[in-house]
Amino acid sequence: MAKVIVKNDNLNDAMKKFSRIMSETRKVARSHEYYLRPGLKAVEKSKNAAKYNRKKFR
Repeated sequence: MAKVIVKNDNLNDAMKKFSRIMSETRKVARSHEYYLRPGLKAVEKSKNAAKYNRKKFR
């Protein structure tokens, strides 16, 4: 579990930092969840990019 130290009663800043750390940790854990051979990994990456672009430009 990640640790964040609250300094000068800045609880909001500490919460933002904690959530950023946890999202990075989840992202790394998800990428190591199962093995995907390189060709299929590229296909998944392009699918995710297309989904992101559809969502972004709506």
